Amino acid sequence: MKFDGRLFAARIEHSPLDVVAWYGSHAPYRYDLARFNTIGTISFDHPGPSIFTVLTAASDRPGTANADFVIFPDRWMVAENTFRPPYFHMNVMSEFMGLIHGVYDAREEGFAPGGMSLHNSFFPHGPDTDAFEKTRDAELTPAKQTGTLAFMFETRYPLVPTGYASSLPALQEDYQGVWGGLRRKFEG
Repeated sequence: MKFDGRLFAARIEHSPLDVVAWYGSHAPYRYDLARFNTIGTISFDHPGPSIFTVLTAASDRPGTANADFVIFPDRWMVAENTFRPPYFHMNVMSEFMGLIHGVYDAREEGFAPGGMSLHNSFFPHGPDTDAFEKTRDAELTPAKQTGTLAFMFETRYPLVPTGYASSLPALQEDYQGVWGGLRRKFEG
């Protein structure tokens, strides 16, 4: 394993990702994510992303997983008196997120299909300034979010981009700036 520019080695009896490994006479399986049944609140409060988990590789530590695969497909947003996009938070686990198609509700601008974001453990993040203001001022009537599909891999391990990935022109150098408008609003 390579981490922080150094190589490490460890012997383990099996891979933590054996859940997707080839075994005996089992055949690979393809799952249509459009058939995934999303579950959400029918009263108030924003549920955590675990309700969107499609596949998990459990770990030996309660509250963490070696890997979770999560999707955010079309769904109804019906929570009453509740901020609907993902709330501002930081996690024990690292989040690697990507947009397959459509628009992601917590970041409508600057997060195009094919775009990805990485928030390692304990890195605070949430909706950008525009999404926050749009949702804060919206009438909270039932609304269906359609034409979108985002995914997220969560893991208890830190994820470190390679030097190559960090040098690509598509890298958004001012990523933290998407929350600058919020900070200015609340500081003064």
